[in-house]
Amino acid sequence: MFCNYGQHVAEARFTPDGCCHREKRMFKDIEFPVSGTVLRGRLFLPENTTGPVPVVIAHSGIGSVAEGIHRDAPHYTGVGLGVLFYDHRGYGLSGGEPRQLVDPWQFGRDLRDVITHLSLRPEIDASRIAVWGISLGGQVALFVAGTDRRVGAVVALVPPVSGFSARKLFAPEALKRLEDAIYADRDAQMRGEPPVTLQVIGEQKPGGPPVMFTDPSGIEFTKHYNDIPSFRNELAIASLDRLFEMETPAYAERIKAPLLLVLASQDTVAPVEDARKMFEMVPGEKELLEYPGQHYGILLDRYPEIVALSARWIAKKFGLEAGE
Repeated sequence: MFCNYGQHVAEARFTPDGCCHREKRMFKDIEFPVSGTVLRGRLFLPENTTGPVPVVIAHSGIGSVAEGIHRDAPHYTGVGLGVLFYDHRGYGLSGGEPRQLVDPWQFGRDLRDVITHLSLRPEIDASRIAVWGISLGGQVALFVAGTDRRVGAVVALVPPVSGFSARKLFAPEALKRLEDAIYADRDAQMRGEPPVTLQVIGEQKPGGPPVMFTDPSGIEFTKHYNDIPSFRNELAIASLDRLFEMETPAYAERIKAPLLLVLASQDTVAPVEDARKMFEMVPGEKELLEYPGQHYGILLDRYPEIVALSARWIAKKFGLEAGE
C-alpha cells in the first residue's frame, strides 16, 4: 500500500499525513497482492474524517479501466463514503496475464480478497462495505453479494446476468462462427501463439477487426476512455467463453444485503427480462429502478444522476445523515 506522488499530481496538494488532496478529495493509490498477481487502484476518502469510514468498491463495464471513473469520487465522498476504484487482473494498472481477458468468476474471487484487504485497513469500517458496478461490474457485484456475507449493500446498474441468454444475442450461424473462433484460439494458445482479440467498442469498418459493441450511444459514453493511457480498446476473444459460463441468478437467493438494481427498460445488451427475473428471486430488502431506453442510452443521458442517487442510497443504508 502506498501513496503515489508521481502520477496525476497536477492541481494537487499534500498534507502532513503524506496523502494527496485534489479538488478537496483525499486519495491514496493502493495495491493488493491477490492470488499470484497485484491489483492496483485508488481509494478516495471524505475530507475531515475522524474515524473509520464506510466504503464502496466500484467497477465499470467490460473492457473499462478504473481511471475512467475516478471522476465519480465526489458523489461518494460528498455523502460521507469512501470509494475504491481498482482494475481487474489483466486490465489497466493491475498485473496479471493474459491481458484483456474478462473472467467474471475470477474477478469475483479477486473482489472478495480485496474486501479482505480493505477490511484490515484502519481507515475503513469493515462492517460497512458496499459493492457497486455498471454492466459487467454489476454482474460481478451481484455474484459477490451472493457469496460473501461481508457485503453490506449492493448496487448493480444494467447488469448482464445470464451467459446462456447472452448466447442468444447472436444468430445461430454467427454463434457457430464465434465458437469456432474461440476454439481455434484455444488451440493456438496451446501452441504458444498470442491470444486473438476483438475491439471492444467502435464502428465496424470493412477489413477491420471485429467489434463487440457498435452502438453510437456506447461509443459516445466511453469516448473519454480513449485519452486514458491504461486503457486498451481490446478484448481477448476467450472472454466471451468466460462470459457465456456465468449464471448470476444461481446466487440470487443468497443475496442478503440490501440491493438496488437499476435497469434500462429496453435493454438488449444486458437483456432486461433476465435481470427482472433475478430481482424477483432475491429474498431480502431490495429496490428496482427502471429508466426508459437502451443499455448505453440511459448511461449516456442519466449517468451522473444515477451515480449520485445510488451513492445516497448506500449512505442511507449505512446510517449516514447525508444519505437522507
